[in-house]
Amino acid sequence: MKLKSLTLISAAVFAFGFAISASAFQPTAVGCITCHNNCDAAFDACLTSGTAYSTCYSRYTRCHRGCGCPIP
Repeated sequence: MKLKSLTLISAAVFAFGFAISASAFQPTAVGCITCHNNCDAAFDACLTSGTAYSTCYSRYTRCHRGCGCPIP
């Protein structure tokens, strides 16, 4: 009986841990859109401030990668 309880508890803990870790790495669609929109706004502000295009673009790509969203 003790082994059965331990197995059941272990399975439940594994399933819970898997669900938590999977949700942690899957950003929501709204969060992705918001992040990408913020990157676009920062890029426009960078260009408006007179910073070189290459500098703004490298910041822009780092920003988008930092969102952690899958690219469709």
